[in-house]
Amino acid sequence: MMKKLTALICTALALVATPVFADKAAIDPATDKATRALLDSMGTRKMIKDSFEQMKATIPQMILSTATSVINANPRLTAAQKKAAIAEAAKKVPDAAARVQRAFEDPAVADEMIEAVVPLYATRFTVAEIEQIAAFYRSPVGAKMLAATPQIVNESMQIGQKIMLPRVNKIMQEAAADK
Repeated sequence: MMKKLTALICTALALVATPVFADKAAIDPATDKATRALLDSMGTRKMIKDSFEQMKATIPQMILSTATSVINANPRLTAAQKKAAIAEAAKKVPDAAARVQRAFEDPAVADEMIEAVVPLYATRFTVAEIEQIAAFYRSPVGAKMLAATPQIVNESMQIGQKIMLPRVNKIMQEAAADK
């Protein structure tokens, strides 16, 4: 059951956050340096930490909701078995949520995310454009935007979950019915 719960956690996280992997081939050193300076001016490390901190409150519910959907979609289980399986999954949620939180708290995560994001900017903007963007983020309006971004991202993810979860649940139920 723990392996299934771990898989459910990964699935749930994939639904709310699309990981970005970019090829870092042939980025001009000046562009790379400017992009890293931009990410620093944007407070990217703090933003990542703050976003994870805000997600922390939603992780247990996300895990339980996903587990409940999968269990309820299993046509081989009786209502009593589903109820028992959901109760068992609920007991494991605190441990699973704590494990996810520890993964979020790993300092290497921010480093890996920044490494993956650098090419996204570096391949789309010139050094001059990156410097202009950084100047904006150092301005009062840019600073205000940066301060609001973690909450906006968190609320956007919650909206995305509310919109997508019923659709995903329906697909999972249809897939289970096809078996």
